[in-house]
Amino acid sequence: MNHNRTLGALASLAWLAAAGCPGRTGVSNPEPPANPPGTVPDADMDRAQIPPQYLWNLSPLFPDEAAFEEGLAQAATQREELARCRGTLADPDRLEACLDLYFELRLLTYRAGLYANLRQETDIESSEAQARFDRAQAALFDLMGLAASFRGEILAWDDAALTAACESRPKLAGFRPYLDRIRDRRDHVLGDEAEHVLALAGDNQWAEIDLNEIPSDHEKAFKALLAEIPLPELTDENGTSVPLTLSNYGRYRASPERRVREAAVEGLFGALRSFDATFAALLAGQAGFNVFLARSRGYDRALDAYLWRDQVDPAIYVNLIRAVEDNVAPVQRYLRFRKEQMDLDELHIYDLYTPLVPVVERRIPYESAVEQITAALAPLGEDYLAVLGPALDPHNGWIDVFPHRDKRSGAFSASMFGEHPYVFMNYFEDLDDMLTLAHEYGHALHSHLAMQSQPYVTANYTMLIAETASTFNEVLVLRHRIDGAADDDERLYLLGELVETIRTTIYRQALFAAFELEVHTAIEQGTPVTAEFLEQKYLDLLRRFYGDALTLGENDGMEWAYIPHFYYKYYVYSYTGGLLSGIALGERVLAGGEAERDAYLDMLRSGSSKPPLELLRGAGVDPSDPAVVEAAARLLDDSLSRMEEILARRLP
Repeated sequence: MNHNRTLGALASLAWLAAAGCPGRTGVSNPEPPANPPGTVPDADMDRAQIPPQYLWNLSPLFPDEAAFEEGLAQAATQREELARCRGTLADPDRLEACLDLYFELRLLTYRAGLYANLRQETDIESSEAQARFDRAQAALFDLMGLAASFRGEILAWDDAALTAACESRPKLAGFRPYLDRIRDRRDHVLGDEAEHVLALAGDNQWAEIDLNEIPSDHEKAFKALLAEIPLPELTDENGTSVPLTLSNYGRYRASPERRVREAAVEGLFGALRSFDATFAALLAGQAGFNVFLARSRGYDRALDAYLWRDQVDPAIYVNLIRAVEDNVAPVQRYLRFRKEQMDLDELHIYDLYTPLVPVVERRIPYESAVEQITAALAPLGEDYLAVLGPALDPHNGWIDVFPHRDKRSGAFSASMFGEHPYVFMNYFEDLDDMLTLAHEYGHALHSHLAMQSQPYVTANYTMLIAETASTFNEVLVLRHRIDGAADDDERLYLLGELVETIRTTIYRQALFAAFELEVHTAIEQGTPVTAEFLEQKYLDLLRRFYGDALTLGENDGMEWAYIPHFYYKYYVYSYTGGLLSGIALGERVLAGGEAERDAYLDMLRSGSSKPPLELLRGAGVDPSDPAVVEAAARLLDDSLSRMEEILARRLP
């Protein structure tokens, strides 16, 4: 999956709620107001050159470095105190007191982790920032180890006894959701020695954080190999010979000149083929390790283990892929439309990323983006806007707006209980940046509303719900821009952006999810997962999703080899499910009234107080219902029809 909204080094840890979607380049409002002096985006400027109102304020986390050090020291002392809880949790008073201490310590540890992570993201070349982050990470893992050591004592409680203890102890009752999440999986807990071995092996099934951003050994080797494979040179649009790199691949893949984009795609895919057996061994090794961990705990499939962890029925995953496959006609229509508009005899993979309409170069200064996002999200009501307005105001310290030297690329939202969320941006004043801003504030407002409405134990949420909230905002803003486009050129371009978002985030990610399932199923059935097997499976999926609208080339079946998300343990489906749910809920809110709006906002406020599918159904959308996919397919179809109408008006 091609991400412009990349996450930070550990942006999926529990202290961060982050997400990304396929990147775009875009247009903006016709008459942008002038930027205040010194705020024109420039990735080569120093952080000190950016006006302070455009920098986030981390002092609510720790006012200074001394306070951070004091926090780490306090956490170390509390870990020693928490360790003395071992062997005492059969007593209800001790269980209550130790859980109280644990959550106090967890909050302090997450605070230190968030502070260190955000400091590092804006100073990536600093060894001091890296050392600070490493120490915070070590404190987190020490805490996780302690939490794991209490699991057996928590599971030993009788259900009736635990209920009685909670009835007479209100504070203990507040921890019941946490205890129930552990106890609901008691059938998959092993003995102490076996648990210790699995932990040493790298098992993350019980981790209270998402470890996908902490790479496994297979993923580390994959990334090292990908970085080291020799790539060819190509001749760019100016006739200059330039080296192809992973960094410039996306730029040349989208080149308006076909020979350039063909050279880029064939250059990368051909290089991948030269190492196909090694890439296959790494992916098979990762999938095999996932299966090993799942079977060690008594799950039939890795799919069951990783989806039940987030309280998602594995049938949802399979049905989602099937429903998308049953609705491929609109995306195939889009590819035929693309081929016609590009005047091609055959449409290849290297023709999929070039904008169909020339980019209208109109800037969107940050303040203008704020105005447009606020207007687009007005259907969510005054209460939502009352939070959104101050949150978007850079003077209030939620956001780090502009790029600068030594700042990591990409965007994310980060939060911890008890403080306002933080939004990390590299705002370059184009349409993609405005949509990214709307996307990340979807996460930020989701976190804020959940923290305002839920106790700490249930204020978090799963990726499926997270992606729903972010894409809801993004799609509403894009559709608002389409409706208010200055002219047909801008409207045509924006419709193309919407269509491409649906193709890349629903269809392409569903294809990835299907491939991931195929790989794990082969491992589980004892089928050798070779380079030839992977290439054929990937080609089969391209044919199933795109049909004869896409002509496949000799090396197109190698695309799987450079996709990092296949190492993320059944993670990528949440992008498809999130955008599908976001589109459906957006339609419902726009067409409805207060009841529909309030149902959606109630979902945001609910955190993890209910399983994610129950929350989505309460908001008015059921991801297991094929109608959700059909609604997105209709939006794609309708957008194509609108594009055709605009083009027809231009015919003599």
